[in-house]
Amino acid sequence: MKKVLFISYYYPPMGGVGAQRALRFIKYLPEFGWEPYVLSAQPSPYLPYDESPLGILPEERVRRAEVLEPLNIINRISAIKLPSFSKKKREETDSPKNPKELKEGFREIPLSWKGKTRAWLFVPDDRVGWIPEGTREGLGFFAREKIDCMISTSAPYSAHLIALRIKKRTKVPWIADFRDLWSTNTFLYFPTRFHKGLNNYLESLVVKNADFVLTCTPLFKEDFLLRYHDFPADKFAMITNGFDPEDFPLPHPEPYPKFTISYVGDFYGPQSPIYFLLGLRAFLNKRKGAEEKIQVLFVGPFEKRVSPIVDSLDLGKIVKFLGFLPHQQSIAIMRRSHLLLLILGSKAGGEKIYPAKVFEYLAAQKPILALVPEGITKELLKESGVAFLVNPENEDAISLALDKIYLAHQTDQLPKNIEPLNLKDFNARELTKSLAVLMESAQSNSSLQKRSKG
Repeated sequence: MKKVLFISYYYPPMGGVGAQRALRFIKYLPEFGWEPYVLSAQPSPYLPYDESPLGILPEERVRRAEVLEPLNIINRISAIKLPSFSKKKREETDSPKNPKELKEGFREIPLSWKGKTRAWLFVPDDRVGWIPEGTREGLGFFAREKIDCMISTSAPYSAHLIALRIKKRTKVPWIADFRDLWSTNTFLYFPTRFHKGLNNYLESLVVKNADFVLTCTPLFKEDFLLRYHDFPADKFAMITNGFDPEDFPLPHPEPYPKFTISYVGDFYGPQSPIYFLLGLRAFLNKRKGAEEKIQVLFVGPFEKRVSPIVDSLDLGKIVKFLGFLPHQQSIAIMRRSHLLLLILGSKAGGEKIYPAKVFEYLAAQKPILALVPEGITKELLKESGVAFLVNPENEDAISLALDKIYLAHQTDQLPKNIEPLNLKDFNARELTKSLAVLMESAQSNSSLQKRSKG
């Protein structure tokens, strides 16, 4: 069996969406003749834990590099107590806001000063501290094993810089996998032209030296093709994210007693829940009695950023914050809910994105309230046949959609378990088969290059 080394900063026991793409590939690659090994980082105290996927690989095939954690410095600074506001200022801050003020204040959840500081100090990202030890541990695999292919996955983009170093030493076929765009990512903060230029340069080194550049959406692939047109078009490939069918066994679990709307994930920049919450408030104002029969579950590490909106709209009895939950628990909540909420802001760049959660939403076989702009996610959901598509920044339209869906549920006309028309396209086993074909191509191309040079 051939051997492949995955370089992924996120790997269990570190949780979150960053680990899931690599985990699904790693699980199914042995079916296609590849034995996976993993280079990851020592678990960070600043990231959520999820130990449920441990055991997919024997621990002897996983190495976790020590990390010089730059976040320690920033968190020490943030622990310094600053002078408090005056009593009058505190009262102004804590007082409820009207809808107009809320929309202006929460249209886009702003980047924290910590986030801006990290962008100033660390290029390409605040995980650069694992590059030296990660390179050493990665080369250690090659000293012990015959590695036939290497895959690095980002974000963080520093994973690709480790792979670049290893590639220069070993000449092993290398696939650079981009779960998000890098230098053209409109959701990233580049403080100066210098920062932007340095990220451009580092990205170009990765693209030049990788055998294949893999993306997870067709418009990400198109972005690379337009900017790197000097390279052959077949250097760039696309495999979407997906779902693991084993996470969604039959029979379907019993739904919650209350009509339940669930959001699973995080909110990044323009992915703000403000319009949904305004729409929810307007719906409840019109539909008397509904407040006692509905709950909204938010699963993710964002309570501090979103709870001020919930409090201002007097939605505390409806909205529940469950925090970060292990992946299997999150899926269980999706499957017991009556409606899944998807929010993708209208900021430029959002039209190119497939939120990773959308594929597991589809696999949960529940109706989806999709507050998404024009773009590939909207088209994918149109094809699915299970989504209510609503303007993401129109609270009146959201209110009307909620009313329609709620009444359908009350009259037992809301579908309970409905298979999306395009579900089979995102099965992790089939997606992994496509990756295995790409890995074979990387090997073949590398062998041809060696023979031509010889």
